Amino acid sequence: MALIECYECKRSISSEALVCIHCGAPMAEHAAMQAQSVAASPQASTISFGSLPRNNAVPEAFVAPLAEPLPKVMPAAAGRRRRQQAAEQARQAQQPVNADGSRPVEGWLKIMVFLLPAFFVWFLLRKGHSSKQRLLGFGWLGLLILASSLSK
Repeated sequence: MALIECYECKRSISSEALVCIHCGAPMAEHAAMQAQSVAASPQASTISFGSLPRNNAVPEAFVAPLAEPLPKVMPAAAGRRRRQQAAEQARQAQQPVNADGSRPVEGWLKIMVFLLPAFFVWFLLRKGHSSKQRLLGFGWLGLLILASSLSK
């Protein structure tokens, strides 16, 4: 029993094996085909660089036709960013402005600055609020801090 090289995967297998234990290629058919090719043409085999020999008993693989490429889809983050920028620009264009050019204090912010000024007065530091609005908010915060320190 000698070791021979599998014609499909190029690994060593037993010469008595009917199929390759590594790739499953049939050895008996290959040996018969080699005997026929040696008897038919005493020509030396050429060296192939990188391609494996083909087995004529195995049908060729069918290549399916290429499908149409899918349309390019924009990443969600880019679309979301563009929508947010467009919405922000529209909001700035539609935003009502006070007579002095400052942005109005929304109703929810008025209520929350009154109830919890320590947290919500910081919203008055956003761009567009006037010094008068900020002074009123921070004054209310200072008044509550002063009142809580005097009650002790």
